[in-house]
Amino acid sequence: MASNDVFTESLLVKVAWYYYKDNLTQTEISDLLNLSRNKVVRLLDRARAENIVQFHIKGPGVNCLEIEKDLIHSFKIDHAFVIPTPKDNLSQSLSKAAAQFIESNISNNELIGFGWGEAVSRTIESLTIDPSIEISMVTLTGGVNYYFQKREYSSESGLDKFKGGIHVIPAPFLASSEEMAKNMLSEPSVSNLLDLASLSNHVVVGIGGLSTASTIIKEEKMTLNELIYIKNHNAVGDILGQFFDAQGKILDLPHHNRLIGTQLSTLKKLHNVIGVAGGAHKVDAINGALKGGYINTIITDEETAKALIKKEAALNGVHPSI
Repeated sequence: MASNDVFTESLLVKVAWYYYKDNLTQTEISDLLNLSRNKVVRLLDRARAENIVQFHIKGPGVNCLEIEKDLIHSFKIDHAFVIPTPKDNLSQSLSKAAAQFIESNISNNELIGFGWGEAVSRTIESLTIDPSIEISMVTLTGGVNYYFQKREYSSESGLDKFKGGIHVIPAPFLASSEEMAKNMLSEPSVSNLLDLASLSNHVVVGIGGLSTASTIIKEEKMTLNELIYIKNHNAVGDILGQFFDAQGKILDLPHHNRLIGTQLSTLKKLHNVIGVAGGAHKVDAINGALKGGYINTIITDEETAKALIKKEAALNGVHPSI
């Protein structure tokens, strides 16, 4: 089954489950999933036509629904979108899921703040925005021109989908010195966009692990020696280049003072941050990000979600049912 078909079926299953199993009204489902009532009706009709609704609700999304509820309960977050773990290309599947989540929640004249990394870049690529509405984007860090130059954006999937405008921080991801970083951050062209980013209606970030194959290493934003140094300081992962430990505490690292971008302390004050990440090598990083309170919505896959729930349950001396 193609990725898009999996995501469509997941939404069909969600609507059918809420209507037939949880006994929610069409209006309640509309409010819960941020869909129009007409769309809920169409989805219910399609679920019946495709035999998803029989004497019981079937489909890969049913188990994911329960896992989503467990994630939300375990980490006290607002939303979780869990997809079946694909056989390969997890990053691409998660990006399509993130794009679907955003598409279901955006409204006219809204602003989306984007971090950097492979998952975020692919999310931008996968986004389909209704041509009748104007959505703007703003970058959360410097150094994202890499993505704009690397990929060939078509008129259908490219940056021109953001009819409200594109705001890019005109600076590198990491300055050569702390003094240079301070000077850049004081420039109105940078500080004004960082202020704008903090006003985003939706914020999308990747969650990096400490693998030598991580994006931060592949893009040469950090050396292997620097990564080893960070590991030795009990780091488990990063968001926007800022590393934290297993409890989500931001570490005191020299390179943090050279970063040009939105601070994790700012993300923590927001209530609309979507984290996109998955894979066994990122479980500790995602767990730390959730514990740190930096994200309110997690887009991940089933196996990663199960590992997160089990890890949290073990720490609390509870035996999860999954």
